[in-house]
Amino acid sequence: MSLKQFGLDRSLIVGLREEMGDRFKVDLVFDGYTMPAERPLITIENMQSNYEILSKEREAIQAIYRYQIGLYDVNSVDLSINKERLVDMFNFKRFNYFETSPDNIEGFFYCELTAVTPMLASDISKRSEYDRAYFDIEIESIKRRGC
Repeated sequence: MSLKQFGLDRSLIVGLREEMGDRFKVDLVFDGYTMPAERPLITIENMQSNYEILSKEREAIQAIYRYQIGLYDVNSVDLSINKERLVDMFNFKRFNYFETSPDNIEGFFYCELTAVTPMLASDISKRSEYDRAYFDIEIESIKRRGC
């Protein structure tokens, strides 16, 4: 099974919604995305991906997909609790992989949590910047020619 960006996007959305519950809105950030005022909110943003040739004749390529997950919570206590939930989730959870439909599990993957960054508001009057943290994750896949 070869992981693809679209399937990873979908799988992260489904996995975060299932794990965090209905109270959380989970959005994929895209060009033109408008940040809602609703909290708690989790955002998923694609970051730079890297590719490395593993074998001669380019038979196998290592792909590292990177994401930044944003957690926007209602207060500092909930932020601390939910930040720890997400840390455990990214370190231990096996995510189901859905390439086309959430009804059809095609495999699974693990995330590698590389950083957790708490963010302070740049301006005390910007309430939308309160109680947030960002998680940098990587997902590794080996792509083989013809798959």
